[in-house]
Amino acid sequence: MPTSKTHKATLAEYELALLWGSWVELGVSGWQRTHSNWTIDPEPLIIRTAALGDADPRLRDEALDWCIHNWRYASRVRLRNLLRGQGDEADEAWGRFAATVNTHSKARWPNATQGIRYVVTSRSSLESMEQPSRAWIRLRAMFGLGARTEILRYFLSGQRRATVATIADNVGYTKRNVADECDSLEKAGVLKMRRMGNRFYYTLGRTAELRDFAGAIAPIQPAWTSLFNVTSTFVALEAASETLPADALMVEAHRVTRVLDDKLDALGIEERPRLVQRDDFWPTVRDFADKYMSSWSAGQWMPNEGEIKLTS
Repeated sequence: MPTSKTHKATLAEYELALLWGSWVELGVSGWQRTHSNWTIDPEPLIIRTAALGDADPRLRDEALDWCIHNWRYASRVRLRNLLRGQGDEADEAWGRFAATVNTHSKARWPNATQGIRYVVTSRSSLESMEQPSRAWIRLRAMFGLGARTEILRYFLSGQRRATVATIADNVGYTKRNVADECDSLEKAGVLKMRRMGNRFYYTLGRTAELRDFAGAIAPIQPAWTSLFNVTSTFVALEAASETLPADALMVEAHRVTRVLDDKLDALGIEERPRLVQRDDFWPTVRDFADKYMSSWSAGQWMPNEGEIKLTS
């Protein structure tokens, strides 16, 4: 990240720093470790990186290298489900990214189109999965790819109880897949089911045993899809602010805050930008985005947490 006192980082730069820090934790060749306290979720990270296209060619190329060598740890089904609802530009960028991975590996990632010219570098390294930041990758090495593993990940991230619908919304698999796997996990004693009113809730049945078996998990475990929805929306709004008339920008800033309300809730962020003066809402939204995204880019979760101590 830029450190010059005369340079105010853009929201796009903050997001790139978040992406770089996340990829480094998965073994991508980068400058330094900043996100060792974050447990990285690969599919949302892959999708957002692909959507940026040529915005940072080195990041794209290093991410491609990782995906080509480690595609076995990324769920094709989950990628397909999470890709739904992207814009045309993001779809086009994804198509090129997926096609490039497919060309240089045995992956068969969905929605691939025409790959880019690419030379595999083999700089990525995922020799060990013991690092706490790689816990979700480690679960896949233990239990394989699929809804079952993602259900376990959901509960290991601190969720106490949830319905099938809630779990499905958070893990990137269909309700039918989740319902079938929850039923199997309940029969195995891994999950418990409890009826409350007309709803059925699942909880972990063997929490201590599963946590011991799963190993160390980094403490910061955001809802990654919501996180990148927030960052990408703010980055797009910042770009629009350079060309939109003041009145149109104010309307768009209001729309964005409404759209992101549920996403911010999913991240546990209760604060919202507040309208004080009619003409000052975009600066207010921009300051709000800067406050959180600057923290995320540096490996902190909430603002003013102080320095994060990195692990080896």
